[in-house]
Amino acid sequence: MFTTLAGSIMAMKIHFNQMKYPITKRQDRGVAEFLYQNEVEKVAATEKYEKSRMPESGYMTVEEYEAKSRAKTKAEIKPDEAKVPQDSNMVYVPQKTYKLVKYNSPVGSPELSLPRKLNFDRQINAQGIISGDKTMLVYPAVYYYAETDCTCCDLFLIKLDPTLNDTEKAMRANIVQKEETPLISTDKDIDTKFIFRTLTPIDFSADNKKLVVKEKVGHRHDGIWKTDLWVYNFETKTATKLPQIRDAIVNYWAKNDDIDFDEKRWDIYPMGFDANDDNRIILSAYAYTGDVPEYLGTWSIDVEGEVSKLEDIDGLNVPVSVIGFKLAEDSIKDIEEVKFEAKKAKKLEQAEKKKIKKAEKFDKKVKKLEYKRKLRQMDIETLIKIKERKLKLKEAKKHSKNKNNTSTEGM
Repeated sequence: MFTTLAGSIMAMKIHFNQMKYPITKRQDRGVAEFLYQNEVEKVAATEKYEKSRMPESGYMTVEEYEAKSRAKTKAEIKPDEAKVPQDSNMVYVPQKTYKLVKYNSPVGSPELSLPRKLNFDRQINAQGIISGDKTMLVYPAVYYYAETDCTCCDLFLIKLDPTLNDTEKAMRANIVQKEETPLISTDKDIDTKFIFRTLTPIDFSADNKKLVVKEKVGHRHDGIWKTDLWVYNFETKTATKLPQIRDAIVNYWAKNDDIDFDEKRWDIYPMGFDANDDNRIILSAYAYTGDVPEYLGTWSIDVEGEVSKLEDIDGLNVPVSVIGFKLAEDSIKDIEEVKFEAKKAKKLEQAEKKKIKKAEKFDKKVKKLEYKRKLRQMDIETLIKIKERKLKLKEAKKHSKNKNNTSTEGM
């Protein structure tokens, strides 16, 4: 219906526009066809020009609307589109300031907690760790499956924007920018009820080429069963699990004190990389034999899992490097500072609006001039065609007359 109506309106426009030409021109079928074609193109150009002056929705077709309203994937969303809009009028809202602090301080302290909101949101993104050179951020994404009350986890990487300062890099990091393939993933088997598996990054190596991670496996109603050690190598893009350290601890105490760890609950606590050797990871071990956990020594293992070693049996300090950073609250901006920044932002906002308005006005002038030039060009081209046709008709008439004279003379 609307298509038919639009066609009728266009035909009326063309008909009335043709009336401005003398009837002597329109009586020639060829000339009338040139005039008609010229008016069709001019009407189309006019509608295109009018459409360009209106808001995008003014002449939008159903197909264009559906294309514009199609949902975007995370990969299609640009970082600028994911920014939270700033309102320069909100001058009295307290604004927190942030700073970067050491992530693994004290050593071995990073822990991943599972808040109750995970049961409702089904997914949370936990505290991330920023590399020592501030080029990347690694964070755990935790998933909850209500059907079996299970939890699993992925570890993702986000490359930080090098053009920003250190704090802004962390604040602007967005999960839209994450790499699609996780660095490390826990087992996604959710057949057994109440099982949880989580990944917690501990720290980067001093050269920022490796990351040590702990995986906790346990039961919601029985506590933690064990902690496994992982190392991710950013150069080779490989994740290596290191179960050898647990075997070494079990074998050592079975041999020296005849302790059977199958009958006892115990676990390891990764602390970070050795401060003197980037290729070794330091960790401690404890057995839960009563009210007070029993210390099982400070141990180390190389990143390939080939050599496990007891560093200290008495719990003396073993140097551990502290490399990575995390974002933490610093303070709250003073109200006068907030007002000053809001006033400054308001001026910049007004200047930007004026700039945009001026650019739009200039663009409209350019479009109008281009539109008029195009119409004149169409008229000129049509006149040229009409003149060429008249010249051809004149030559054809002359040729016909000469032919007739020749035939008469022959008779």
